[in-house]
Amino acid sequence: MKWCVIAVLLLLLGANFQRARAASPLETAVLRAVREARFDRVLDFGAANEDAKKPSLPKIIAHVPNVDVAVIQLNPQGQVLACANILLSRDYPEGLIVPVSLNHGASSVRFRRWDISRWNGGEFASGESVPLRVKGWTNHPSLTDDDDILPGRTNASFQFMAPYPASLFKLLIAFHTMRLVDSGSLTLDTPVTFSAPNAKDETRTVRAWLDPMITASDNRATQALLQWLHRNLSIQVMNREYRDLGLETLQINGTRAEDGRNWQTDRIHMTAFDTARLLLLIEGPPNELWRTPDGRAVTSGYINQSSRAYLKQLLAEQGLNEALSTANLAGVPNVRPGIPAMIAARWIHPTNGIVAVDGVNFGVDVRASNGKAEVIFAHKTGLTYNYASDAGIVTSLPGRPFRRYIISFLSNLGYRYVDEAFAHRTRGPYGDPVSPISYTQRIPALAKAIDDAIREMY
Repeated sequence: MKWCVIAVLLLLLGANFQRARAASPLETAVLRAVREARFDRVLDFGAANEDAKKPSLPKIIAHVPNVDVAVIQLNPQGQVLACANILLSRDYPEGLIVPVSLNHGASSVRFRRWDISRWNGGEFASGESVPLRVKGWTNHPSLTDDDDILPGRTNASFQFMAPYPASLFKLLIAFHTMRLVDSGSLTLDTPVTFSAPNAKDETRTVRAWLDPMITASDNRATQALLQWLHRNLSIQVMNREYRDLGLETLQINGTRAEDGRNWQTDRIHMTAFDTARLLLLIEGPPNELWRTPDGRAVTSGYINQSSRAYLKQLLAEQGLNEALSTANLAGVPNVRPGIPAMIAARWIHPTNGIVAVDGVNFGVDVRASNGKAEVIFAHKTGLTYNYASDAGIVTSLPGRPFRRYIISFLSNLGYRYVDEAFAHRTRGPYGDPVSPISYTQRIPALAKAIDDAIREMY
């Protein structure tokens, strides 16, 4: 009996050893970066503090936040070298390397719908610090199959409540819109009229809606395109398209045809690795990218070259460089460097060098730092009080240290969460009129650690 126990222990130790050995250099680097970011130390203003009449000082976050990070590393020709997906949550406080593949995604994870009440420990009235009703992380009430984003994963090895992607979901609308352009259903110059109750109708071309939706995260433009998709019965087509591609966790559900709104945190879903695979398709390297669930090959030909080029142009002209990259805020106190990305010239004032996007004054002359940029980061961000995300394609500039990769970050670390430098404030720095700091600086620190590691791998 004694030897049986010893044998079992040795087998378990051997299995763990094999798992540790199986981790690729990229997986090891991303896991290290997630751990060293120490997201468990951010300060939290609280569930309802955004609307509180007497806001309070922030406190150390009660639990490890939910963070989903994925990276796909490419060689100079665009071929995939390695993939990594790391989950962080109160279930995996030290971080979890998820086994992933381009064909099957993160199929070992049972993804759950985001439930802010479970995260907060209960339901809170606006501005109140005491919950109306208590709710548990996985119990009180217990999780059920209805909490699943995808059916059929009850026996999955891991479980993760996927954070709301915030405005990152606008990438899904943009991609599907360009697929409709490819099919001839519309053109970039097709006029689209947005009409909403108690508002004046507005007509713009598809191009004029798409640009601000991606580059400045304009909500009205998003509503207009969503409304058009509803009116042309394309919402279900869009969701089916992502499902057929094997990107099953990319879903936009529950929005209204009336005004393109109703963006519910438990109805709009994205996960980091599926988002990274979509960006890989947008990047468009040659040869087969992956196989769909029914065995079809997905190649860069899935989307026309002209549509791909336009999407990449929009992403490269992103104005909100303040999450994985903090280029807009270079040199601002309490801001940490992230991916060393170049800011598109359209956002830089020619006289004072300050970036201003949709009325947001980032307040610092970026011309010198922009001249030292090392990469193009074609990306889309997302931010609300409770959620923060950023995902894009990183490509080195000529003459700079080479790297080429895709990175995707989703979390419940919105501007509700701040760093120690703001422990004395009852309102976070998000709303500051000049140089607003919208994200905990542990996010760009994570990105820089990943970028540094990848740069050394070539």
